Amino acid sequence: MFIGYYNKSIILTFIGLFFTILGIKFSFDHQLVLSLISLLLSGLCDTFDGTVASLVKRNKEEKLYGVQLDSLVDVICFGLFPIIICIHLGYNSFWNIFIYFIFLFCGVSRLAFFNVDKDNQKYFRGLPITMSSFILSSIMLITINEIVIMVSLLLLSVLFVLNFKIPKSSFGLKILYLIIGLFIIGMLVIKM
Repeated sequence: MFIGYYNKSIILTFIGLFFTILGIKFSFDHQLVLSLISLLLSGLCDTFDGTVASLVKRNKEEKLYGVQLDSLVDVICFGLFPIIICIHLGYNSFWNIFIYFIFLFCGVSRLAFFNVDKDNQKYFRGLPITMSSFILSSIMLITINEIVIMVSLLLLSVLFVLNFKIPKSSFGLKILYLIIGLFIIGMLVIKM
């Protein structure tokens, strides 16, 4: 009846997308802390969506669909959403817009490369775009200084497309990301 493959393997991807939409709404309401919490929750969902997907029996088409869906959602959650947060912080100059373009260009390029990279089974090449949720939230917990945030976006942009290998996260490392993410969320709640 509907096109696409809808099963348990993609549920965390859609939950992450929901948190992003909620976070964008918070951003429009100038509620930075709630926006950053939403960004982190999206990041945590993305951290574990592959783990959930691996537990579900899927055919080849369902797996390919899941990879494409995940990348498209990542563009929104970890490419566009941080830019929306920055725009609502008032960082709207020509140079800011140019930096946003570089950030999104590099993020999209990295995701497209990941989707066609045949060697991506054991490691990532370049920093996964999901990490922007953890890094930017941590930075904005400490400061919302425009220069610091813009330099951070540029550094992340370079790291997205720099050709270096990062081993894929083991389950133990994902648990560490969960603990770090929850710690940052706790610090943000305290900041409210």
